[in-house]
Amino acid sequence: MSGATAQQKNVRFVLDWAFQGHQAPFTIPVDDGTFAKLGLNITVDRGIGSGDTVAKVASGAYDIGLADVYSMVRFNAANPTKKLIGVMMVHDKSGLSAASMKSSGLNAPKDLNGKRMASPVGDASRQLFPLFAEVNGIDQSSIVWSNVSPELREPMLVRGEVDAVAGHVTTVLSNIRAMGADPANVLVMPYADYGVPLYGHVLCVSPEYAEKNPEIVRNFIRGVVHGFNVMLKDPDAAIASIKKRDPLINDEIEKGRIKLSNDVMFITPNVLENGMSNVDMTRLSETLVRVAQPFEMRTPAKADDVYTPKYLPPREELKIKR
Repeated sequence: MSGATAQQKNVRFVLDWAFQGHQAPFTIPVDDGTFAKLGLNITVDRGIGSGDTVAKVASGAYDIGLADVYSMVRFNAANPTKKLIGVMMVHDKSGLSAASMKSSGLNAPKDLNGKRMASPVGDASRQLFPLFAEVNGIDQSSIVWSNVSPELREPMLVRGEVDAVAGHVTTVLSNIRAMGADPANVLVMPYADYGVPLYGHVLCVSPEYAEKNPEIVRNFIRGVVHGFNVMLKDPDAAIASIKKRDPLINDEIEKGRIKLSNDVMFITPNVLENGMSNVDMTRLSETLVRVAQPFEMRTPAKADDVYTPKYLPPREELKIKR
C-alpha cells in the first residue's frame, strides 16, 4: 500500500436509489481521482429508497447518505436518539409531483378530485400529497388510491388503469420513456411549482460523525460539486461513469434524466447566483411546519436541527460552471 493510499480516509456512501444518470456527481469523483486527491477512499453503493438510506446511515452501516430531506425529518421524529442532519442540500428544489396523461383531460391539480391515482404507499410523493392537495383545492377523501409497487406505477398510467400517479418527476418521465411512450404526452405537476416549495435531497450524516470528521465531510462535498460540474458539461462522461456500475442502463434515457434533473432540481436561480446548497432557512422552516401534520409530528422540526452549513467549503467552491 502506498503512502498516499494509506493516508486516505475510507468513507461508505449510499445513494437513495439505483445507479442512474443524475447520480453521476457521486461516481465521477471516484473514477477521475478527485476524491482520492482529497484524501478520500469512497465506496458508493446504490440505495433502495430514502427511508432505507437514512436508516442505514443512522445505524452506522454507512457514513454518508443521499436522501429526501423530509424522509430524514420523518425518521428523526420516529428515532429521536438516532437523529441525522443534512450537511449539503443537493437538490435546491423537490422533484415530487403528480402526473397524468394529457389525453385524460386533467389540466390542473383541482381536476384530480374524484380520480384514481397510483403510487407506492411509502413513496415521498405519496406521503406529501396532502400538502399539494391542501394548497390546490383537492379533496383527499375523493381520491381512489391504488397502492402499487414502483414498477407498476407508470404502466398503469399509460394503459389508463389510473387517471394519475404520484412520483418523482425524473422517475415517472424516464420510466415512461423507457416503455416506448412519449413523455411529451404527460402533464407533470411538481408540488414545488404548485404552492409547496419543498427542498429535495440532502447529504445526511450523524452529527457525531460530522463533528469527528469535519474535513472528510467538507472534502466529500467538494468532490460532489466537482462531479456535478463535470456532469453539467459532459453528460457522456456522466453516463460512462454510471455505466461502470450498471452496464444495462440506456444511454439516451439516462441523458434525458440528467437534463430533466438539471432543469427541475439542481439548477435554480438561487443556485445559478449563489452556488449549490445555499439554503434559505426561513423557507426550510416553513416547509417543516407544513410537513408536520401529514407526518403526524406534534411539534415541527427546527430548521437548525435538520440542516447545517457548518461543513460546507467556501461559497466560491460551491459555484456551478456552465
